[in-house]
Amino acid sequence: MEQEAVTTIKVEAQLSCAPSIFDSFAGIGTIEQQPNFAPVTRRALMAAVNTTSRTLGLRPSSVVVLDALLSCLPCNDPKTGNDSPITPLTLLTVFACNDTLCFRAKGITDRQLRRHLEKLEAANLIQRRDSSNGKRFPIMRNGKVIGAFGIDLSPLLVRSGEILALSQKHHQEADELRGMKAYIQKLRGECLSLCLQGEALEFVEAARNFMRRTGVTVLQASSVISRLKCILQSKVVTPSVPHLEELATANDPEHEQRQEQAPSSNSNKTTASDGQNVRHKETQKSYTKKTLPRSMTELWACLTEIPAFYPDHPTTEHGLLQLLFEFGKMLRIDSALLGRAVSLLGLAEAIQVADQMACKIDQVKSPDSYLSRILAGCTKTRVGHGQLCVGT
Repeated sequence: MEQEAVTTIKVEAQLSCAPSIFDSFAGIGTIEQQPNFAPVTRRALMAAVNTTSRTLGLRPSSVVVLDALLSCLPCNDPKTGNDSPITPLTLLTVFACNDTLCFRAKGITDRQLRRHLEKLEAANLIQRRDSSNGKRFPIMRNGKVIGAFGIDLSPLLVRSGEILALSQKHHQEADELRGMKAYIQKLRGECLSLCLQGEALEFVEAARNFMRRTGVTVLQASSVISRLKCILQSKVVTPSVPHLEELATANDPEHEQRQEQAPSSNSNKTTASDGQNVRHKETQKSYTKKTLPRSMTELWACLTEIPAFYPDHPTTEHGLLQLLFEFGKMLRIDSALLGRAVSLLGLAEAIQVADQMACKIDQVKSPDSYLSRILAGCTKTRVGHGQLCVGT
């Protein structure tokens, strides 16, 4: 009996006898279909989404729904129970029912959930993979989930790198904006000391409320600074009418204190030293233990710039120390250098130095170098100098 050897290709046999899962379930979400992206944790991704929600066009309620969707991803480490990063090998299609999503989204209604899902899909953060009957359910094979009909989070994970970079940019702009707001506050104070009228006065008064808006950008703050500088450069300071001075300082309780501290500053008489006491005045600016305030209230009354950012003064030295480092960050002072200033000068004197630096922030080009020169003048460490007696 003769036999002829033939190949399966010749008789047109199928390469795989098992039907493909994509042919059986059209539109299913599977790991094979997911795009490639850098692994990221749910916490880091949600923090970035919260920071960039305005840029992404999302309201807080939509962000909550997105957080509920991310909480359904299988990212828990079975051994430790901690969250592991989301990777391309993680099934990104959420098949939880509406009741579960509503519960995890702080108890919103089913109607609200559908509306927020539409907004997230319009923002290109999710993709719906509905079954023929609109239900969400997983596809199992050999006891494992190999796919699902539901809400695919692949668009969000594809943009995760973009969102993280945008979040970092927002944080940097926020730090820069805090310093610019301090500078604007300083310029406004100088402008208000002049006899401004008309549009210039209206702009200076409106600048304060404008900078309190949440959507102010660095570019807008830079424009405000440029306009305030133009006002200061173009305005010629002339002696004002006495009754206008009284009107301007009627609601300023610190004006009388400043007048008492410098009663002869406006005198036209020449002193016996004939202007040779400039160096003597500079040395008096350095704080000594005798002039340092002994209570938090007295210290706060000595400050001029810091109370504008912190209306309520801290009640403990720990709170004052935290405030100093936060304000030092606004002034772009290195934290290690600020800690050295506290150890050498004492907490009370260090915060007064920071307040003086804020008063002339436009003249200090390098805050770190400026503070280093002050510390270089301290020949020895003053232990316990400037400590406050809180509660006295």
